[in-house]
Amino acid sequence: MAQKTVWLTWMATGDDAPSPQPAVAALSKSGMAANGAPWVDDSKEFAWSELSDVLKNDEGGPDVWVIGARKADFANSDHRFGLSMVAAMVRADRKKPAHIVIMGIDGMPDADSLPTLLRSCQLVDGTDASWSAKVLVAAMTAKPGSPDSFRLRVTAHKHLGLWFEVGPTSGEWAGCMAGVSGGDSKISNHAVGLSGGLPEKTVLEFKLEGIELDIGDDAFVAWAVKNKLTDKDSYYVKIEEPPSKLLIGEHPDDAEDVVVVTF
Repeated sequence: MAQKTVWLTWMATGDDAPSPQPAVAALSKSGMAANGAPWVDDSKEFAWSELSDVLKNDEGGPDVWVIGARKADFANSDHRFGLSMVAAMVRADRKKPAHIVIMGIDGMPDADSLPTLLRSCQLVDGTDASWSAKVLVAAMTAKPGSPDSFRLRVTAHKHLGLWFEVGPTSGEWAGCMAGVSGGDSKISNHAVGLSGGLPEKTVLEFKLEGIELDIGDDAFVAWAVKNKLTDKDSYYVKIEEPPSKLLIGEHPDDAEDVVVVTF
C-alpha cells in the first residue's frame, strides 16, 4: 500500500508562534509522508490561490490537507476567507474527494465558529499526543462526497479579479442568484457559461442587478439571471472586495430556499 501523503498549512506566525517542526515530526512518525508550508498572508494578491493549485491536483495532490491553526488565527477575516476559498477549490476540482483536517494548535477547534466551508472538516486537538494518529486514520478512510446542493468554485487573478462560480450539484435550477454581505464587498459583473472556467461570451436572460435582501440581521445585495443551469453550467459573479457572507439561490421569482455561506 502506498504511503499516505499529507500537506500541512501552518497558520501560526509571529515572534511567539510555535514552530511547525514538531507537527511535521509527529505526522512522519505516524507513517505519513509530510510536506507543507507556512500560510502566506497576502489576500490582495490572492496568495491562497497558489495553495489551491498544490492541493486540488488529483495526481500530485496529498491524501490529506491539515490546517494547523490557533483560535486566534481563525479570528482573522482574511485567513477565514482564504482558507474557505482553498477548501472550495479542493472540493470542486478533485475527482477523488480529499480529507481536510483542522488541527487546533492550542486545543480543539470550535466547529460552530468556523467558516461554513470548513465546518465539515475533521477536527483534532493538537495538544493531544494522538492527534497525528487520527490524521492517519482519516487518510485511510474513504471520504464521502459533498452533501451540499450547490457548487462553489473561484477564479482569482490580479488581472481578471475575483470571480465566484456557482451552480447546482445535480438537477436543474430555474435561474440563479448570488449576493454578498459585509464591508465594501459588491458584485460588479456576471456571466453564464459551462462550468470550469470563465466564458468568453455570455447571454444573460432577464438579468437583475442590485437586489436588496435582508436575511436575519444581514443585508445582502444580489444579482440574478433567468438562465437555466444544470450541473454542467455555472453562474459567474465578479466580486469587489471579499464578503463576510455569500448568498446562493435560484432566481428570486423561483427561489424557495437560499443558502448563506459564512466566511
